[in-house]
Amino acid sequence: MNKVRSGVTLSALRRLQQYPRLLFGKKNLSPSYPEKPVVDDNFESNVKDLYIIGDVSGTPLIKMTMNQGFDLANLLHREIQSKGQTLDPDAYEVLVIGAGCAGLGALRQLQKLGIRSLCIESNRSLHPIRNFTRGKPIYLEPLDLEFKDDWGLTEGTRETVLEQTQTVIESEGLPIHEFEKVTGVERKGSLFEIKSDKGSYKARYVVLSIGKSGNPRKAGVPGELENPQKIFHRLIDPADHVEQDILIYGGGDVALEAAIALCANNRVTLATIDKEFIFPKKRNVDQLMSLAEQGRLSVHLDTKLLAVGEKEVGISVANGESTKLKNDAVFEMIGAELPLPFLKKLGLRLQSDWTVLRKVAMLVCFIGIYLLYGWKKGFWPFSYAQGISQLPGILSHPSFWYSALYTFLMAFFGMKAMKRWNRGGKDTYQTFRFLSLITFQILSFVGIEIILAILTPKYWWRFYGINNPFPLLFDTFFNWSASDPSLVKWSLIGACFTVTFVIIPIAVRYHGKRFCTWICGCGGLAETFGDRWRHLSHKGVRAEKWEIVGDILMFWVFTSALVILILYGGNTASAGWWHQGYALLADFWMIAVIPVALYPFFGGKVWCRFWCPLAKYMQVLSRWYGTLQISSNEKCISCTQCSSFCEVGVDVMNFAKNQQSFDNRNSSCIHCGICISVCPMDVLSFNNDARNEK
Repeated sequence: MNKVRSGVTLSALRRLQQYPRLLFGKKNLSPSYPEKPVVDDNFESNVKDLYIIGDVSGTPLIKMTMNQGFDLANLLHREIQSKGQTLDPDAYEVLVIGAGCAGLGALRQLQKLGIRSLCIESNRSLHPIRNFTRGKPIYLEPLDLEFKDDWGLTEGTRETVLEQTQTVIESEGLPIHEFEKVTGVERKGSLFEIKSDKGSYKARYVVLSIGKSGNPRKAGVPGELENPQKIFHRLIDPADHVEQDILIYGGGDVALEAAIALCANNRVTLATIDKEFIFPKKRNVDQLMSLAEQGRLSVHLDTKLLAVGEKEVGISVANGESTKLKNDAVFEMIGAELPLPFLKKLGLRLQSDWTVLRKVAMLVCFIGIYLLYGWKKGFWPFSYAQGISQLPGILSHPSFWYSALYTFLMAFFGMKAMKRWNRGGKDTYQTFRFLSLITFQILSFVGIEIILAILTPKYWWRFYGINNPFPLLFDTFFNWSASDPSLVKWSLIGACFTVTFVIIPIAVRYHGKRFCTWICGCGGLAETFGDRWRHLSHKGVRAEKWEIVGDILMFWVFTSALVILILYGGNTASAGWWHQGYALLADFWMIAVIPVALYPFFGGKVWCRFWCPLAKYMQVLSRWYGTLQISSNEKCISCTQCSSFCEVGVDVMNFAKNQQSFDNRNSSCIHCGICISVCPMDVLSFNNDARNEK
């Protein structure tokens, strides 16, 4: 990733060559962006009274998932108190599916609160931890987070944590049915009917905490079903395998760690379909390749598993040829996946699902935002007299009320977003960032839309060129006439020019694109009102390639501005489509209508990330000489939180797990710092890297 250091123009031209495949090319799957069910802030799914917690909802770590279960139990207790007990004596108030850390956290607190509840587990309790390699160290991170319920857990090995947890389960007699598989959950009136392979149950609330580790992905090749005794998905104890011919199929951390652990006493071959190692941590790749160079194991990249036989396996190597290897055991370590058929059977919706209702909702959003912004601009079907000359005129002008609504949304949802991300006031960066966005918007509204609109009714809108500088405000330097006072004209032109070509370039040196997340009103609405949908932003390689549109738009806006100023003397009325094209396509559709309408469907940063010429201008400068970057330490646990919540689609986890820094040379980072805030391991941090000094 850090190789992306070439010239800006050359880089853009190279990316342009790839764009014919954009619309039809395959999306690149990545561990950074797992599929997740739709869950609201109270853990409730799209199915009423069915809650989802733990790994399947995207929450990592023992401490965090147990606390999540604890919080849900208290929430359900309040619900039950407000509604009263269920009238059916045979029904449970709460039935928990899955006895992992989240499920146990909920079950224990439910029992303490006196709520009739039961947990059903298809395997043994704490099955994900039991799947860890024997003797694996368990760290109770984050260190600054306390258990909300005292389980008596201490950091130690897998065995230590299992023993301590099992002691609590047995001493308190937590009601858990192990080795019982739930086959269906169906709403029957006010209750759910839960069916398993051993019976059926009724419950008012259902808590799904099944995780994903129990649903390993399979290669789907001949011989898997016929030879199950030799196929493994987890390495529990390396001592169970001695003097064996072993194939490890996979290219992630789990696969590499298994190969490293097994090669001491076995003949190990690791094969992966990847042409290079892109998913595992750098330290694992380095150790694996070192062992390969020593001849202690074999590594085959760009290789597929073809078949699993009783005493051999078939693989296809990079040149397309197939070969057979002597084999005693196969470790298929190609990840885990959501139990999609089960989730669909329950009626649960994934974040990536596009239902008819969702498509209709997007159409309604487009119509609503168009009408709102069309009313402000006087576009069809609206019209109004242009100009503001006095207070009554201000109060009757759509621009005033549009800006008032805009300011209210930023202030109200900005406070909610600040509360969400500042970790109870501990994260001062997020506190000041959201306060800055709110403050600048209020000052802009009061100062420009009210005070300056009264004092300078002809020129008030031009002051937006200072806090929404060119090329964001396209008309900053146009349509000045000889009758305009020279002091006003050149003061405003000079101020706007200074912001765009002096202040911003200086600020970018040490602050990158922080303007987008600390000051800009366009980005501010996405950061505040759009914050609740930030996890829906486009992710992956294909989405990253679409960022070239910003380069095209930046070239267009600067070229159009020069043409209008030089050939048409700054008179947009005679500039035709040099001005009208940008004003209609960019200023109306691409800034206002399309991105805001897409907030609930593709996150808040559609305009800022893909199209904004000012953001791209700052990125070009930052890529050239900026020093601000986000660095990573060695503590990444690949929990996906950083990548999931990045509103501009940066694959943060890919950098973090390899201890790589990222900046505007290798990403479109806007330095909002949310990835730093959500990281449970304190892996990420801002710094101004001295190596960039030239």
